[in-house]
Amino acid sequence: MSKSDTYTRWAVLASGEGGGRIASTLFSRTENPGIDDRVLVMNTNRTDIANTIDRIERNTIDIQDIRADHTLEFGPLDGVGNYFPGGEQCAEIDEDRISEKIEAGGIDQSDAFLYMTTLGGGTGNGSVPYIIRSLKENPPTEAMGDVVHVALAAWPYDFEGGQRHFNAVCGLSRLLRWYDGTQNADMVMLVSNSHISNDDELNAPNEDKYESVNRNAIAAMDMMIGAGRQTHSVVDVSDLVTWPSRLDSYHFTPGIAMGQPSVFELDLLFEKAADNVFVPMDPTTSKVVYAVVRAPEHLIESGEYTEADLEMSLQQWLDDNGMDEVVHQMPTLTPTQRQDDSIDVLLLFGGFDLEPLLEQSRPKFEQIMEEATEHGLSTNIDTPTEEFTADQFRTIQQNLNDYLTGNRR
Repeated sequence: MSKSDTYTRWAVLASGEGGGRIASTLFSRTENPGIDDRVLVMNTNRTDIANTIDRIERNTIDIQDIRADHTLEFGPLDGVGNYFPGGEQCAEIDEDRISEKIEAGGIDQSDAFLYMTTLGGGTGNGSVPYIIRSLKENPPTEAMGDVVHVALAAWPYDFEGGQRHFNAVCGLSRLLRWYDGTQNADMVMLVSNSHISNDDELNAPNEDKYESVNRNAIAAMDMMIGAGRQTHSVVDVSDLVTWPSRLDSYHFTPGIAMGQPSVFELDLLFEKAADNVFVPMDPTTSKVVYAVVRAPEHLIESGEYTEADLEMSLQQWLDDNGMDEVVHQMPTLTPTQRQDDSIDVLLLFGGFDLEPLLEQSRPKFEQIMEEATEHGLSTNIDTPTEEFTADQFRTIQQNLNDYLTGNRR
């Protein structure tokens, strides 16, 4: 099929300090294909928003436009600390303001929303699952009823405190399933700070600690977004979420191999991408695998890369790794205007075994869960509404256990 100008229009909603850091990395690029200016950075704390704006300003973006059109301070509190129920409650209180900002900023003219948050804190981790649920159940416009909701969620470092890992497990559960046990986000894209940070960054100042994490996350999302913008057979994100939802296994993580020489065989490049996944996991436990290959346009036009070749190579690689029954679609071939002959490969692994990711967090989670259900979580802020109940914490725990049990079948 010839190239098409039809493409998926994405919007980015970043909440919390960590989400703002990821968004500022997104803004550092010279262009945002598929996103344009449909970006909203949100926080309950005005200082954190100011810090995000400062990071964006350093990347030569018009500061006035960012401040006026692309930021929102929500909720009655100046920050919620690490108390994720406070972030959720702030989003609930300002649900109408959030919807109005989405409409006013033209973000509602989108086909897919990419939410950016870190799972260790309170604001983003608390608000993003609620906002997804709110927009799915009560879309501000009729057109938004068909929006696909994708969450990019960063897991805390292994060395971080128990509260952050408790928050992360609760955030993952609420992104996957709402309190009533039904599916929440259409796709949850997981990134582990410890897994993709290099050793030098672990000892770096806080501002620099997340550089490679955010850079890698944006590189992967760029390829995924670009795949639905201009390809030799246009792929819409709605195609990517259909089978995982049917399988009830819609958590994903990327694996990338960037800037690879075109002389390498594709199966080797798939192997490289599988070796560079963003969370600790075994790719062979995946239920779904999607592939995106980005190659110079002249190599595609010359026939050196074709979708048929990609499909055969991917199927062979899956067969060689005992993954012949994995759900996959025709790989996406995306052209680029670069002059060299290097290519980029993205593999999206879905429905994999989550235990390697959870094993560091589970003991901390279980300890705090016991305290939370018996005594309530201690916090040094006044939550805007009533305290989370023990039953709500138990529901979060049970929903995740149910998802994990179903995913192992």
